[in-house]
Amino acid sequence: SLCKNNRKKPKKSGIMAKLEGNKWMVENLDGKTDIVIEKDLELKHSVYIYNAKNSLVTVKGKCNSIVLDKCTKSGVIFDNAVAALEIINCKGAKAQINQSVPSVTIDNTSGATIFFGGESKNASVYTSKSTEVN
Repeated sequence: SLCKNNRKKPKKSGIMAKLEGNKWMVENLDGKTDIVIEKDLELKHSVYIYNAKNSLVTVKGKCNSIVLDKCTKSGVIFDNAVAALEIINCKGAKAQINQSVPSVTIDNTSGATIFFGGESKNASVYTSKSTEVN
């Protein structure tokens, strides 16, 4: 006999911005510019932005670190990161640092623009396998 599987496939959760342990996971954004992480942000938290397209994430307050991974024409605006900002495997990434971050790492990225404000002008910048970095 033929049996049909009546279970529905789980819907792909399109937009996700949630806290898992000490890491804010922001994944699969597409054309979103209104994602703000502020309410429960703590110094021990890191923010991981993955697979964003044409999107902008704003992080208000102080966190440990921020990572943009596999993002296209997307960016982040943040106040303070006590460890680092990392941009990895991106195409057309932008970051605006309003206050401070000690180091910025750009790896395997084509087209990265960083705006340094406040005390962040003294940040160390490291690049590897990247082009068009401003």
